[in-house]
Amino acid sequence: MKSMKLSAIVLGLAAAGAFAQAAPANAAAPAAAPAAQPAAEAPKADAAQPAAQNATPAADQQAVAAEEAKKAEEAKAAEEAKKAEEAKKAEEAKKAEEAKKAEEAKKAEEAKKAEEAKKAEEAKAAEEAKKAEEAKKAEGNEGSLVDRLNITKADEAPEAKKAMEFKISGAAEFDAYGYWKNDKKKELTHDYWSTLDVDFEVKFNEKWSAFVELEADGDNTSPGAVYNGAYVQYTEGENFTLKFGDLTHAEGAFNYYDYNDPADNAAGMKEHDIRGLELDLYGLQLGLGFGRGNNDFYTVCNNTVDEDGNPVPNCYASTGKSYDAHVAYQFDYAGQSLRPFAHYKSWQEAKANELHAGLEAALEFGPFAIHSVYGLHADRLTEDDPKATHAFLAEPSFKVANVNIKGGFFYALLDDKNPTVHDNELPEYMFAYGEGDIKLTDAFTIGLLGELHTNSLDDDTDLGTLNFGTRIYFSPVDGLDVTGFAMAILPMGNDWEKDGHAAWVSTTDYGEDLNLKFGVETVFSF
Repeated sequence: MKSMKLSAIVLGLAAAGAFAQAAPANAAAPAAAPAAQPAAEAPKADAAQPAAQNATPAADQQAVAAEEAKKAEEAKAAEEAKKAEEAKKAEEAKKAEEAKKAEEAKKAEEAKKAEEAKKAEEAKAAEEAKKAEEAKKAEGNEGSLVDRLNITKADEAPEAKKAMEFKISGAAEFDAYGYWKNDKKKELTHDYWSTLDVDFEVKFNEKWSAFVELEADGDNTSPGAVYNGAYVQYTEGENFTLKFGDLTHAEGAFNYYDYNDPADNAAGMKEHDIRGLELDLYGLQLGLGFGRGNNDFYTVCNNTVDEDGNPVPNCYASTGKSYDAHVAYQFDYAGQSLRPFAHYKSWQEAKANELHAGLEAALEFGPFAIHSVYGLHADRLTEDDPKATHAFLAEPSFKVANVNIKGGFFYALLDDKNPTVHDNELPEYMFAYGEGDIKLTDAFTIGLLGELHTNSLDDDTDLGTLNFGTRIYFSPVDGLDVTGFAMAILPMGNDWEKDGHAAWVSTTDYGEDLNLKFGVETVFSF
């Protein structure tokens, strides 16, 4: 029995070895596991091989599913991260908006506190002022019964007005001159001139203002100061101004240093003072009023004859009550200026009137400029043939770098028998001058000049002079100008030798000999 079992076992092992050799290589691994099973189950290996082959697609599907699940998880995680980032940004924006609102609220609170502090300060100041006023009234027993009894009034006190603006300006000049004449006496003389002009301006508001002027002017060291006029001015914009009060009109003044005061001389019209109205509208100037001061006097000239039979003008001032009318237009364009003007004056008496009219021009062409004037001077307009004077002035200048060359020429056409000159308005019938200046520093300028003068209002006389010399200008600061000069004056006419020639001299009687003139002029403004 035992031998049969042994034989069976041997046969079984032999069959298993043969089966193992015949099986495919790829089935070796799966067959190895059942090797531990009983030998009786060995024939079932062929049935297990198809099951193993069918198991491979299922594993692939599981891997694909796992990959898709992983991707889906990653997408979900990315979406959640994105939402978290957006939520974070929204939270930060919310916090920034809240911080901004908090800052604005803080600023508003600070502004409110500042306004409350300001109001409290104003209230405190008003209370103190009220207490001071009440104390003053109580001390002096002043004020009405209502004030003293502190009874509430029906009307509130008016608000305090804005304080007026007040300004003082002006100029002062003090001059000293020396003269020496090369005659038998050879005497050195000197004189002075002093001027003070003080202007007071009160500005009530942006439109209303007022002006008053005090002036002292004379050929000595201490001229008396006098009232020189006052007026009120209303301004509406840049192109409308209305003035009323004491006004002054002058036209066509000289640039030449010896005749540049329009109160005395002018090629167009020297100063005419009125009390009246003036309107300035877009360059147009209109003035109307009554003459005042020296403008209420007029000059009457009657010719007399000297012992040689020569006519001698005899002029004197006559009083009268006059009225004046003035019109002018200032035309400015591209640096060029034209100003036509006319002025009529009447004393309401026969042959007692005068007319000034003309044109003033100031033109510039690069470094070259010219100032020119034409002036018509006429009076006694009711006569059949009024004798008018025609005055012509040209003053060119050329400036380049630190060199300035300037000059001038003046000529007046006068009636031979009865010239119209209106006192000393026209200083002489002809003169010419030229000056060349070199600016050495910002403060110092030196110049050389030459001049030719006729010194008379009668072109039949021979009373000329040739003047030449030097001028030094010193301006250390703005508003201060000091001018020194020295000049030789050489008489050139035969009429200087004639007796009685002084009757024809309209400037200075230099005589027959060489004259020297020197001086210092100091002007400062404030």
